[in-house]
Amino acid sequence: MGGEQFLNDAIFELFEARIDNELPEWSDESRPLAHHTLLFIAKGQVGMRLDGLEAELERHSMHLFLPGTRLKLQKSHSTQSELHWLTFDIFRSMNQGDTERVFRRETDFPIQGQIRSSISQFKRYFYLLVTEGKRVQSHSRFMGQQFLYDLLRGILQQAAPVAMNDIEDRLKQTIHYMHSHYREEIRVDKLAEIAELHPTYYSQLFKRRLGKTPVSFLTHLRVNKAKEMMLQTDKTIRDIASDVGYGDEFYFSRRFKETSGYSPTLFMQKKDLRIVSLSYPYTDHLLTLGIQPCAAQFQGIQPHASQAMVLPRHRSELWEISREAFMNVKPDLILCKDNVYQKALENINDIAPIVSIPWNTKDIYSHLFEIAELVHRTEEANKWLERYEEKSEQLRLQFQRELGGATVAVCSARAMGLRMYGARNIGHVFYRSLKLKPPVRIQEQLNLYPAGMGFNWTAIDPHEIEHYEADYLFVAVETSDDRKRVRQWMRSDPGWMKHSAVRSGNVFLVDWEQWIVYAPQMVERQLEQAACLLAGAEMMSRS
Repeated sequence: MGGEQFLNDAIFELFEARIDNELPEWSDESRPLAHHTLLFIAKGQVGMRLDGLEAELERHSMHLFLPGTRLKLQKSHSTQSELHWLTFDIFRSMNQGDTERVFRRETDFPIQGQIRSSISQFKRYFYLLVTEGKRVQSHSRFMGQQFLYDLLRGILQQAAPVAMNDIEDRLKQTIHYMHSHYREEIRVDKLAEIAELHPTYYSQLFKRRLGKTPVSFLTHLRVNKAKEMMLQTDKTIRDIASDVGYGDEFYFSRRFKETSGYSPTLFMQKKDLRIVSLSYPYTDHLLTLGIQPCAAQFQGIQPHASQAMVLPRHRSELWEISREAFMNVKPDLILCKDNVYQKALENINDIAPIVSIPWNTKDIYSHLFEIAELVHRTEEANKWLERYEEKSEQLRLQFQRELGGATVAVCSARAMGLRMYGARNIGHVFYRSLKLKPPVRIQEQLNLYPAGMGFNWTAIDPHEIEHYEADYLFVAVETSDDRKRVRQWMRSDPGWMKHSAVRSGNVFLVDWEQWIVYAPQMVERQLEQAACLLAGAEMMSRS
């Protein structure tokens, strides 16, 4: 809610309206402000400290502070000062019945900090409330509410508050700047200049949005960049300190320990990292390596004992999860795919180091060993691979004897369309583990790339299935409507009716949720299911 709409259904309670040469009692920083506070500097020079940042308040400037703000004002002894202030509460009507009306206290306001506008037109209401404040409060509360309403409405009309989505964009610009220049000295006034906001107001907004000051954010960002290097390189602590903007190795170590609770040396030796996984395939990899993430994204059927997080699966999806969800689990490392890496950087890179494992340019085995090396579990990765290859070899030999040179086509049929798969995702266990033959068109695509990379799937129209001839056809479906659609194609679409697998009854509808996860534990399940279905089909053909 912004602008004048903010004042709709609101009533006001004026607590104090005053002109004084001395500082108000509430300005000593010892306790947070109890009410909305509007301050006008009529004469003199007044210094202010807000959330640890100091600034000089301009003469003839007006400032609005929210309840809960800790504020310290200080007069200059060389000049005479005159301050005007109002303290008030805003209550908003929540619901109205036949016999009562309920109000909620409002603690926000569309404009905060310095009000950058000509205030001459507001002085009349300000003086009315200040000079006649006692009479207004004692004789006519409604008159005081009207004066205050007119003053606030005028501020909202003339001060042109920045829209909240614009504020978010401005803060993101400064965060992006810190990501690009964290090795350099960065001052708050430089960040405020980028955001086109007053430094005090910028710092206040930044802390409200991100839970820490810009200086603290930058320190955590530098430390987490250092942790990323410690996890992924063999650089010395001295070199890493220099790379993240600290010329003094010992000062870097002190800042590192202040933010992390342990020294850089201990972090480099840490074997029990608290890990958040932003990708459900990588969650599977961690579980395969014997690591229970402290929080993770899970796919529907994946068993999990950790805190589940609702996270974007693609770069086009919105990042809606709160920063508090990550801060609460206190991660040492955040693991993600490259498709959400940029969103993670923008939102949580000050909370923990973020390591992105490339998705499309690596296959399941590369994913596993890269993650294993990162978390010091290479031995566990080797054990899993040996076990999986042994099981796959046994089944390969069995099907070579029973199926000979049989071919298999693999596709998904969902609301978004029909897709034919190669040796990745749904096709992995058929073409790489069992080494069954794909349709000719799929094989032509597979020949162009390294195994499991480069080619994932191709979209086709339903009638084009006849160009992917095979003895067996596996179709992954997600909903009951998907199943009905495939069965309808098999009964009436000429392309499907011509397909060898359809004519021989060797079409298998499998559950999309169980087949889409391209990761070790789920691939093991897929291998077992594929073996059961193929073995059953072979037995039926013999009977």
